[in-house]
Order: sequence, then C-alpha cells, then structure tokens
Amino acid sequence: MQNCFTSKDLSILEDQLSHEAIANHKAAAYAESLQDPQLRALAGTLAAHHKQRYEAMFNFLNGQQ
Repeated sequence: MQNCFTSKDLSILEDQLSHEAIANHKAAAYAESLQDPQLRALAGTLAAHHKQRYEAMFNFLNGQQ
C-alpha cells in the first residue's frame, strides 16, 4: 500500500504516539503510588487504555510501510 501521509500528518501522528506513551507512563506511576484501591484500579485501567491506543497506532503505522 502506498504511503498517503504527508510530512505534517506523520509529525502529528508522531506527537500523538508520544502523548499516548507519556499518558501511559503517568497513569501507571499513579497506579503504583495510590493507596485507595478504587483509584489504583482506575489509574491502572487508564494506563492500559493508553497503552492499547499507542500499540494500535504503532501497529497501523508499521503496516503502512
């Protein structure tokens, strides 16, 4: 498949990947540091969500090459 992304598109996607990775790391750090079990679980769920989004975008982009 041909790459139909412009350099601006790729820059935006690169930034979004970075944002998802950062959000994942922050949420995981919060999950480890929180004492309340409900908040810990919520932060863990958020970390997993961001990780899934990162991996989905990463895999999509790798398939476009």
